[in-house]
Parts: sequence; structure tokens; C-alpha cells
Amino acid sequence: MFAALLATLWFLPAVSAAGGLVVALLFGGDWSEALLAAGILAAAVFAFRLLGLKGALAVLAAGAVATAYRRGERRGAARQIQKDKANADRAVQRANEARADADRRNADPRRLRDDDGFKRRD
Repeated sequence: MFAALLATLWFLPAVSAAGGLVVALLFGGDWSEALLAAGILAAAVFAFRLLGLKGALAVLAAGAVATAYRRGERRGAARQIQKDKANADRAVQRANEARADADRRNADPRRLRDDDGFKRRD
């Protein structure tokens, strides 16, 4: 049993690294997902050694759910970033338009004294 446990402990990093590399290549180099996949594979191998095939399949199923949740969370965050950027661009454009309108009003010599705060007799 002890020798099998030692063999498993040696085998875990190798399987985790290989699985992480495959996931990183599949998902475009996202190392956080690769590390998650490596941990899931390591847990599945460990569960297979201790609990058998059903335990390993249960760990893989839980890992698939965790991975799907994480990917959905990241996609939602990316969409929110795009929305926030579009809102910021619109706000900057409105500010630029307001500044241009104010410059046009201030450039009109007939309206120079309209609102400078002093009462004058014409």
C-alpha cells in the first residue's frame, strides 16, 4: 500500500502537468484554467487510487462543473468590461460635445455678457 501511495504521489505531478499543458493549448494559454485542470486531474488520479473508478469519475464530474462555472464567470466579466468601456466612451463623447457647445456659446460676441454675474446697464 505504501509503495502504491508513493507511486501515486510521483504520478500526480506528471499527469497534472500533462493535463495542464493540454488545457493551456486548447484554451489559448489561459494558465489559470490550466492550473485548475491540473488540480482536477491530480485529484482524479488520487481518487482513482484510493476510491476506484467511481470516485475518479465523481471528481472529474465535479471538476467539469467547476471549470464550466469558471469559464462562464470569465466570459461574463469580459462582457461587463466591454459594456463598461462602451459606457465610458459614450460619456467621454458627451463631455467632448458639451465642451464644444460651451466653446461655441462663449465664442459668440453677442452673448459675452449674458451670464458673467454682473448687472450692467445697456
